[in-house]
Amino acid sequence: MAHYAGKTVLVTGASSGIGEAMVRNLAASPCTIFIGARSKDKLQSLKNELETNDVKIHVISMDLADSKSLIDAFNELSRKTDHLDLLINNGGISQRGLAKDTEFSVVNKIMQVNFLGTIEWTTHCMPLLLKADKSHIVAISSVVGEYGFPLRSAYAASKHALKGYFQSMQLEPDSPSVSIVSPGRITTNISLNALTSDGRKHGEIDAGQAGGISSEKAAEKILRGAAKRKNNIFIGSGEIVLLYISRYLPPLYRRIAKNISPN
Repeated sequence: MAHYAGKTVLVTGASSGIGEAMVRNLAASPCTIFIGARSKDKLQSLKNELETNDVKIHVISMDLADSKSLIDAFNELSRKTDHLDLLINNGGISQRGLAKDTEFSVVNKIMQVNFLGTIEWTTHCMPLLLKADKSHIVAISSVVGEYGFPLRSAYAASKHALKGYFQSMQLEPDSPSVSIVSPGRITTNISLNALTSDGRKHGEIDAGQAGGISSEKAAEKILRGAAKRKNNIFIGSGEIVLLYISRYLPPLYRRIAKNISPN
């Protein structure tokens, strides 16, 4: 995407799904891309595939649930660049479990990865963002950051928190501009790795997820919206209709959400 030519970008959660798709899209233009995730082997494979003389890719091993990992990751990042034009906070984990059955350790992990770890990483990166001219942050939330949904209590809470934090930043002077992205059902492996009530992986691809928008299409919409510095970017179909129903007809939304398949 031509808008990002010459930019220095960092993408968390870059080893698969929307994150990987955004890296592939960005790599179509000459730029510098830092790709972060826990899976260093997958990141290295992506770097080997996409790096050219015009596209420089650096692998950053990081775990949003581990503060020391984030400090080490930032130290490595700051040795390789003196600024960031764009930070894409994409890393996260989903949930498949009833609130009444979900162990607190699971709630804690989801909040740590999706909210606290993301904010900790953003805080580390802020000095590099502030050194860039007109830096920008993309925060990948979710449509369930707009409303509650069955089997997603902790996930929805983490995304509500993320939205509130970055909405506040949008209003503050001298901060980087921010795009808050709220995807609905996107065809990725997010449901495979979602945590169940006892912390095990869900291990299944939800039917709704499998029939969602492709990660490539979602990545393109996100990057185009971010290039225009849109405050909010919504991606989906029926999920977006539910968003407006939840805002303007809450009783109807509750009836629909209780009967719609959460998988």
